[in-house]
Amino acid sequence: MAKLHQLVRVALLLAIVGCSPTEAEPPPAPERVKIGACFAAGSADPVECRERHLAQAVYVSDEPPGSNTEALAPCRRAQAKFLGQDFNTRLDIRLWVAQDRSSFRCDVVLRTSTRAGLGYQTLTFSLARAFRKGASVDLQACLGAPYDPASDQAYVPCRDPHTARSLIVAPAIGTLEEKFPDDIDERATNACNATADAAGELVNGRTVSAFYPDSASAWATGERTAECWIVAERGLLPAVTARSR
Repeated sequence: MAKLHQLVRVALLLAIVGCSPTEAEPPPAPERVKIGACFAAGSADPVECRERHLAQAVYVSDEPPGSNTEALAPCRRAQAKFLGQDFNTRLDIRLWVAQDRSSFRCDVVLRTSTRAGLGYQTLTFSLARAFRKGASVDLQACLGAPYDPASDQAYVPCRDPHTARSLIVAPAIGTLEEKFPDDIDERATNACNATADAAGELVNGRTVSAFYPDSASAWATGERTAECWIVAERGLLPAVTARSR
């Protein structure tokens, strides 16, 4: 059975939403930006995705965003289609709102640590449909210690033995329309156990840990998935050597 841990996602969500003009320049006008456009650090102009960049647009709107929560809802749907499967643990959505709030866009960025305190990874390729047939080793999330939602932990290479590894698929535990459920603990437990079992990770010597929105306020951000981590009870998990689902 999965060990349950509650992860309040509100703080993480607000940390990755870039809305203040002091944090970043506003996005280019929507007609200048296409879905799939890549952006280098500190630049509002697209670059070729084969060049060094930090972010890639997955949703562009020329309509006012409403609240941040309302804006993120279509972005979450768009990223799943863009990436080829549900959201990956190392990827964040970053929301950019024009200064006059007339338009917005959402980018995906690849964290180098669990809470993005160590920044984002520089990429030289497109993430379009990168998860359609699983995920390459370089896009998976592994740690040298058990996952701690209260700490910012640097990811370690999954190509090397490691202590903890996030499951690539973050299973759904609800719909956007429903209210915060009373059985959230049971949903997260069952979802992570089922996902681990389907991935062949539910074996002796390993613990499945589930992290999820644990309150009505966290639920209101639009988060509807559980984050599932496999942890070695003794020793290390083996290196990942191939594309995995």
